[in-house]
Amino acid sequence: MNDDFKLPVSAPTDPELPTMGMSSVYRLFEAFIAMREKNDRQHKSFEQTQARARDALQSSFNTFAGDTQKAFQSLRQEILGEKKFSLVMLNLILDLGIEMNHILDSKPKHLPTGPEGEAMAGWIKGLEVQNRKLWDDIRKLGIHTYEAPVGTPYNPAMHERVGSTRVEGLPALMIAETKELGYASQQPEFILRRPKVLVTE
Repeated sequence: MNDDFKLPVSAPTDPELPTMGMSSVYRLFEAFIAMREKNDRQHKSFEQTQARARDALQSSFNTFAGDTQKAFQSLRQEILGEKKFSLVMLNLILDLGIEMNHILDSKPKHLPTGPEGEAMAGWIKGLEVQNRKLWDDIRKLGIHTYEAPVGTPYNPAMHERVGSTRVEGLPALMIAETKELGYASQQPEFILRRPKVLVTE
């Protein structure tokens, strides 16, 4: 009677067959691997996008820097050209003023009498009026006389040496005397005509 009732014999467990717990771990690892691969792909894509953006910015900056440099050089050339032209014009006007002074300095001290003397006097007066107007215009352009102060160091870039002399109390190569005034623009270092000077020995 007891032979008819038997407990089922359990099948032997295969350690290599996945159980429910092992299946969950596999799925977890698969999801982790898939996520890591996706992250790697996104990271590579981000790096490529970043590299393209960097290259584009570098190219844009290089173009901007090149254009800026060209514009600066062009502006510099224009300014230098204008300064050279202005310097030539200032020197021409100054030459004219200096020549007018020389002409008037050499006018005769005694004029002949009669109509000829009156005509010459009128001519000289007209020259003097025009010379005053010319020098007024020269001053309006910012040109002024430039004298080398006595006792200051001699500088060939700013002074024209026409002789030398001994001066008590002054060492060698100092300004002893200004023989002829120079001319400068608004800035003292912008010399149009160097003053002619005597330099100490």
